[in-house]
Amino acid sequence: MKLTHEDLEGGIYKITLEGPIDLDGSAQIDPHFKMVAEKYKRVIVDLSGVDFLASIGIRVLVKTAKTIAEQAGRMAVFGAQEAPRRVLESTGVDKIVMLVDNEPAALAWVSR
Repeated sequence: MKLTHEDLEGGIYKITLEGPIDLDGSAQIDPHFKMVAEKYKRVIVDLSGVDFLASIGIRVLVKTAKTIAEQAGRMAVFGAQEAPRRVLESTGVDKIVMLVDNEPAALAWVSR
C-alpha cells in the first residue's frame, strides 16, 4: 500500500492511496488516518489507485470520517474504481463517507 499526502489551499489535506486496502494495507494506513482525523477538519482521499477494498479498509475510512465530523469537519472520498465503489455503496458506507466522482467535487464538498 502506497500512501502519499499533501496540504492544499484552504487547509485541505489530501491523501492518495495506491494498492489494495486489505488487512496489510489497512494496517499500514491506519496510523496515518488516526493522525489525520485528530489534526485536520477538511480531508479528501483519492482512491483512484485502489483496486480492492476489504471491510477492514472500510473501517479505517468510516472511523476517520466520523472523527472528523465530530470536530465539525468534512471528509470526501473520490475516484473509486468500480469494485471498491460497489463495496462502498452496497455496504451503505456512502451514507457515512461522502463518495464523489472527482477531486473538484471532493474539494467543493469539504469547503462548504
